[in-house]
Amino acid sequence: MTRRFLPVGFLFLSYAASAGGFQNGPQNARLLGLGGAATAYSRDPSGIFYNPGILGHLDSLTHLSFGGMGTARTTSFLGTDSRRQTKQDFAVMPGGYFYATHPINDRVKVGLSINTPFGYDTKWPSFWEGSSVVRSASMQTLFVQPTAAFKVNDNFSLGAGVIYAHGSLKRERSLGQYDDLEATARYEGSGSGLGYNLGMYGRTGEDLSFGISFRGPVTLKVDNGTAEYQNVPALDADRYPANSGFNTEVKLPSSLAVGLADQMTDKLLVTFDFALTGWSSYDSLNFEAQTGPRVRNGRRYEDAMAFRVGGEYEVSKDLLLRAGVSYDESPVRDEYISPELPDGNRLGGALGVSLRLSKVMLDLGYSLDVAGNRTARVNRTQYQSPNIAGTYRTMVHTLAAGVSYSFGSKK
Repeated sequence: MTRRFLPVGFLFLSYAASAGGFQNGPQNARLLGLGGAATAYSRDPSGIFYNPGILGHLDSLTHLSFGGMGTARTTSFLGTDSRRQTKQDFAVMPGGYFYATHPINDRVKVGLSINTPFGYDTKWPSFWEGSSVVRSASMQTLFVQPTAAFKVNDNFSLGAGVIYAHGSLKRERSLGQYDDLEATARYEGSGSGLGYNLGMYGRTGEDLSFGISFRGPVTLKVDNGTAEYQNVPALDADRYPANSGFNTEVKLPSSLAVGLADQMTDKLLVTFDFALTGWSSYDSLNFEAQTGPRVRNGRRYEDAMAFRVGGEYEVSKDLLLRAGVSYDESPVRDEYISPELPDGNRLGGALGVSLRLSKVMLDLGYSLDVAGNRTARVNRTQYQSPNIAGTYRTMVHTLAAGVSYSFGSKK
């Protein structure tokens, strides 16, 4: 590529372009097995992240749930001009979760949620045809949410939580305007922010329950970003100094979810979720470089919907089986598809199992999401947003394993 662009801003351009694709999915092995239909699922403390109102209707025991998860994306790229196929290097994005709930009295309960709801790890071959767009990129987040809930009556409860979020990003690409393929730019930054989570949970009878939740946007304030440039020709040394700094703000989206759970038989529970994620907040991103001009970038994202259905079958009190399906809509337009993390409408299936061993329950969940093919086209007017034309095919594998434990006495 021969176009010049502002590399400091491009770090976060690519981050934003990954849009719906960088949400790690369901933050618990049980919920993963349900396909993520969690807004009205009140059988596990992990529900406090997806609907704080659920906390009010948990029983009077103290509940603990913790575990680890990994997400692996397999993406191939077929260049429009070169007709060359390139596959991403295999990489697993690690994650984990911890949930704890405790009753203060029959009406008031408190809890703590710690998880990793956003992230990705992308690695392309060092000198592939899109190396000037991205070679490797990763993002990691950690959300900590203390939560409290109040049970209004036997059929209705309200809950709220405060979110502290921390995120870090790393990125590497070649400076494609030079003949030297070793001319490289590396970026790294981290930031933190606050948010909130509100929810209510209710029951219309012994068998049917519902939930509504709203998780507000979280703005990560990045004020310690660093950019490093190597093997840059002396003529452009001032444009690309060996070390530079920048600051910016990155807003993670809000989420509105509505869910139903129906105890269809003594052994079968079916759950359903609808979620609307507020990606349209990414209409533009602004960056302040310590040595360089201010950069403004328009993105034109759209809000995206998701539908999830799950089922849980109780084989016995010591064995539970789960299955789920999901459909996630992509908010990213074709002209903004990037190799940072190709994104498409995704159809997913999931399986899960819980097995009781003595006083603990072992949980296992697996999901496979298949994204629709996306074709990226280079917009010659977007000189600050370099891209490469071609078609992406992506599948996402997620595996989670955890342990659940409850203690105390029911009142």
